[in-house]
Amino acid sequence: MELRTLKTFVSVATHRSFSAAARELHTVQPAISRQIADLEAELGVSLLWRNTREVKVTAPGEALLEEAQRMLALEAQARKRVAMAASGQTGTLRIGYMSSACASFVPGLMRDFASDHPEVSLSLHEMSAQQQLDAFARDEIDVGLSRPLPGEQRDSLTALAVYEDRLMAVVPEGHRLAHRKRLALSELAQEDFVLFQRGHATGLFDQIISACGDAGFSPRIQRQPALMQTLLSEVAAGLGVAIAPGCIRRLQRDGCQFIPLRPALGAVPLELHYPTTPVRPVIEAFVALVEQRLPAIRQQMA
Repeated sequence: MELRTLKTFVSVATHRSFSAAARELHTVQPAISRQIADLEAELGVSLLWRNTREVKVTAPGEALLEEAQRMLALEAQARKRVAMAASGQTGTLRIGYMSSACASFVPGLMRDFASDHPEVSLSLHEMSAQQQLDAFARDEIDVGLSRPLPGEQRDSLTALAVYEDRLMAVVPEGHRLAHRKRLALSELAQEDFVLFQRGHATGLFDQIISACGDAGFSPRIQRQPALMQTLLSEVAAGLGVAIAPGCIRRLQRDGCQFIPLRPALGAVPLELHYPTTPVRPVIEAFVALVEQRLPAIRQQMA
């Protein structure tokens, strides 16, 4: 039984009329009659009783009508779901993100995306830059918000620049330099350092070490926490000073003083990463939302 033939039968059985079915299906009555006759021959039963004045549905016809309506409803549902998947309206989206760099705007993105795509299942995973790269390799996330990619990853993942941060000095509130409006990096040469663990942010760690070298010293690293909040807690406890992206000022920072560096060190970009190919429609929809929100995100994170 073909779906086209079942549609014809349902139309005739519903209208109790071959001519009305022909009008609904934009065809001619003889074509309708041929399809019904072929269907009855295939099933070996009479589905419709008809004379010149009326059409009645037989008992086998009533049974087929119920099943045919169910099958056609499933077909319509399948077509709808396929169309929704093609437009990014259904499916799953797994997002990796660095909370210290984007916790301020990610909830709004998630809320807006969920509102426009209620059939998409969203999941959010807090991850460092390296953890996101590993998750991409294992197909555990679809998009990621983190620092720039190492060179070997740039062919498989596309990067969208979200905003640029700046490195700042972070000192305990009672530190001898805490009152300063700005600092030269060289003024920290004799301090103990708390630096974010290299294994979780290789590019950031190397950028800081390189900047210290350009300032004429090698930092005396005492601690390397794996979380930015831990870094702030250790600085607040007087265990050292830190160089870190200014965005972490939005974390719990009691006991810490953030001081701009002059001259400013290189920018610390945040990027949205996603597979270069093939790009699923739901990913394209999320990327489009981020692109739309870029001006507001950049203003918020300035």
